[in-house]
Amino acid sequence: MFFVIIPLVIMDAVVIGGIVRTERTKSLHEMESVANAVKYTCQQEVESAARLARSIYTSRYIFNYMNRKFSSPLEYFETYKEFFDDTLINVVAGQSDVNYVIYVDNDTIVNGSQFQKIEKAKGQPWYLYSKNTGLEMGLYFYYGRNIANTTESARRVYFIKTLDYFDHDSKNVLLINLDYTKFNMLLGNMNYDLAAYVCDNDRILFSNKKDSNIAQPFRKVSELTNIGYTADMQIYNQQLKIHVIDNGQSRAAWLKNWGWQLIVLGLINVVLPAALITRINRIAYSYKLREQEMVLTRQHAELHALHSQINPHFLFNALESLRMHSIIKKESETAYMIEKLAKLQRQYTEWDQDNVTIDQELEFVENYLELQKYRFGDRLSYSLEADENCREYKVPKLTLVTFVENACVHGIESKITNGWIFLRIYEKDDMLYIEVEDTGNGMPEEDAKKLLDSMRNASIDMLQQKGRVGVINASLRLKMVTDNKTMFDIDSEEGIGTIVTIKIPTECLKGIF
Repeated sequence: MFFVIIPLVIMDAVVIGGIVRTERTKSLHEMESVANAVKYTCQQEVESAARLARSIYTSRYIFNYMNRKFSSPLEYFETYKEFFDDTLINVVAGQSDVNYVIYVDNDTIVNGSQFQKIEKAKGQPWYLYSKNTGLEMGLYFYYGRNIANTTESARRVYFIKTLDYFDHDSKNVLLINLDYTKFNMLLGNMNYDLAAYVCDNDRILFSNKKDSNIAQPFRKVSELTNIGYTADMQIYNQQLKIHVIDNGQSRAAWLKNWGWQLIVLGLINVVLPAALITRINRIAYSYKLREQEMVLTRQHAELHALHSQINPHFLFNALESLRMHSIIKKESETAYMIEKLAKLQRQYTEWDQDNVTIDQELEFVENYLELQKYRFGDRLSYSLEADENCREYKVPKLTLVTFVENACVHGIESKITNGWIFLRIYEKDDMLYIEVEDTGNGMPEEDAKKLLDSMRNASIDMLQQKGRVGVINASLRLKMVTDNKTMFDIDSEEGIGTIVTIKIPTECLKGIF
């Protein structure tokens, strides 16, 4: 009898222990995926303010205007409209959906909506915070009235930047007011069942649930219960934490997912000891399927987080070129190009579908190269070739654009002489070949090996590093939709150029919808 009971007890312990570990691992992976998605969303939203800050911070034209001594208020008002006509500050701010004020140490300006004297900032909580902490760039979270004290108290998020790029002793400060409600809306739109909270030391700043009332003071972290997972997040000198709540629903899911296995286990123990080995094999098979399902779920969550990170930042470079053309040449065609770029921005940011045909992707590539050719003129030439039988294959959106952009920025932009970019797409031996070639400066062998290694081993964690995260993003998405069967290769020679080759089994592409 003991020869039957002892194996059954061992089997019970192994099976139940495996079930518990599987459910716990699955729960941790789900909470980790939620935390990663929240982190990427917050970083992307803050980056919109950082882009505006960098544009203002490094603009010699804006610096000269802030420090100009006006002979009278009339002269100031006469130049005010001309200043905004000659810059793209309000265009960038409008696309980033933020409001801003520049506080200037200049007694000759007149307080207005975008420019105010530095005395208006002194005494404000955000200004005192930046001075007391020595913060030159970063975030400040605040509950109270707005700067002009004209509205009721509310939760606010400010991005602070000292404007000392051209003068290290400058007291000028940029204050960007981010939309607190938009933060919570973006987090809520991720549609995760688990509650996630972005917190500083003792305050709950944002949440993906509908309990963040903008009119109420920040809640305390101590009010949270059942925290199942915590992740650190650093955004522009601000150290935050993301707490994900284990809501207890996993218990019911645990019984739903594993109830019949437990019943079977009970029958084995009581009624069918002779079928011990057979039942163990079936439960082990079920356990393996659960593990595979867990991996697929996590990959889907990571892919969703990657999509939220796509940001065609080259548009802002193009806008800056258009602005300089406008200032230097005063050409009327610039206004038309800005309008065209604004429309193209909406096409890139409105993500209707995850995968598009190669034919559609080629349209994105051609639009991008046309814009870059506007910047570089005769310095840039390009050629796009794609076999007709390849154009209906689908690939993740913006992947080809990303590799072409990398070739343009790192291959052609730094080259003084004229250069070419070639994109060739063809099918050979049941493989789809995508070749992106540039006649730029090329790369040292060590740099080429490092980039190739990043492409072949692309992961979520690598996206938090500095460098060519766009290429890593595109490589990772190609690997995920093709079940890790996409292959990459790089051939680069200094002074000659670079060729990036992507090979995908056509059988994988037939399963992309």
